Amino acid sequence: MTVSRLVSFLLVMGLAIGLGLSVPGSAQAVYEELPSGYYFSLVDENNNTITQTGAQVYIGDEYISADNGRYQVVEVSGHTARCVYVGQEQMPAVSFDNNRQAWVIDSREIPVAASKPTIAIYHTHSDESYVPTDGKESKEGNGGIYDVGYVLAQRLQQLGYNVEYNKNNHNPHDINAYNRSRRTATALMKNGSQVLIDVHRDAVPAQQYQTTLNGQQATKIKLVVGKSNPNMKTNLEFAKRLKAVMDKSKPGLSNGIFMGKGDFNQDLNPRAMLIEVGSHTNPKDDATKGVTAFADVLSSALGGSSDTSSGGGPAAKPLQQSSPSAWTTILILIIVAGAAGAGFYLLNKIT
Repeated sequence: MTVSRLVSFLLVMGLAIGLGLSVPGSAQAVYEELPSGYYFSLVDENNNTITQTGAQVYIGDEYISADNGRYQVVEVSGHTARCVYVGQEQMPAVSFDNNRQAWVIDSREIPVAASKPTIAIYHTHSDESYVPTDGKESKEGNGGIYDVGYVLAQRLQQLGYNVEYNKNNHNPHDINAYNRSRRTATALMKNGSQVLIDVHRDAVPAQQYQTTLNGQQATKIKLVVGKSNPNMKTNLEFAKRLKAVMDKSKPGLSNGIFMGKGDFNQDLNPRAMLIEVGSHTNPKDDATKGVTAFADVLSSALGGSSDTSSGGGPAAKPLQQSSPSAWTTILILIIVAGAAGAGFYLLNKIT
């Protein structure tokens, strides 16, 4: 390939990435969702349902159940994924020392006064909504999932964290949504965010997520880890830590950990996590209660306190809500398109 052809190829690839198109070799998640009304059931050797998910399931996917049993998918037939029991997952030992007012995880004390990282929240699937509350499961603009994300952000801010809640819209809800949200996640990290939370909701029957917390109806939280990224081991350790704290402090909140084919942009940060907050069949109010409880769990796992009696720790900066500038985006696309056009012109002129 000549230099001019190489330059033109790179310019075209830059244009495709700028437009959010699929580019061969680019990072792609494959957490595809099934058509509305369909979902996968993961079953064990005795045909008992372990869990259900609205996402495509592949051979090799794994699931750590609420009681910490680990299962691996060995066969996919129709919408049934048959699993084998791998064994009981070794989870971090979690306790709270009242005398020292500190969480202890695997015998290591995490002081409540530890410095708090900046947490970023965003939504790859911007259209996701809750039918009982929003009237439909998907909205072309920002769906009901944004209300859930906002509640999470506000609760974390009450607990003393600096939170950047990003309201970028990454529609349409297709396989390239993760390519588009990758730019958002990268920008959030450049702005200083050290923890990335991608907030979703599932698409399964309501009972799969319905739970009761402190006598109130709420939804469970499922943690999702991508297996196709170099951070998989550290992402999973972070998820296990979250689940261990969840089980200790908020019994009934966990809907397990799903390890699926894809990266979900978790290769960007070892503390990047995708969470499923209920299903489209659950009321949104229940989802906000579930995600509020998850905020307390996240704070505890990071070394903060979920106790609001003292105001939740040091005062945080005002909640930051970032959204894309339409003119900035248009300007970038014009520049990239112009560069690509110039590359094609030079290529044709030389050849």
